[in-house]
Amino acid sequence: MSLPISNSRHVAVADDGTTRVVAIAELAASLGADALIRLHEEDFSALAGHGSDLVHFNLERTINRVGLRYALLPIHRAGRRRPGGAEELPVLDPTRFRTGLCVAVRQRVPVAAVTPELFAASLPTIRDADALAGALVRRYAGLFPDLDPADLVARGCAITRLRLDEE
Repeated sequence: MSLPISNSRHVAVADDGTTRVVAIAELAASLGADALIRLHEEDFSALAGHGSDLVHFNLERTINRVGLRYALLPIHRAGRRRPGGAEELPVLDPTRFRTGLCVAVRQRVPVAAVTPELFAASLPTIRDADALAGALVRRYAGLFPDLDPADLVARGCAITRLRLDEE
């Protein structure tokens, strides 16, 4: 059975010291994009100086689609799932973002099957299978507290390739 996908309709944003919930479609449109990709702060910071080709990894599967423009935003506070499965939305910082076009998506790829060519286009902190496994655990343990680290990694990853716009 597949893991639930994070809320694809709404997200929280930090706004002048408060947090408000907004429609993802409206936020994406305001940033010149079709949809959003949420990045943890350290991952977003690693985009600085990154070339135009970026490979991004999600746990198991993604709703990203080829041909759509994405705004990549930093996560101010990570989301999590409460007991019973209800999702607490992540809080994003909409004042900082990069945009890019999705050119390829692969679903449910075993972490051990990710190629060196894909790692070469990933963030500098994810250059091999061990680093990818660690990143997946850091990113998703709070969303899936019932899964231990080995179970998370065993779910595999989704691979999104983006052509980033100039900074």
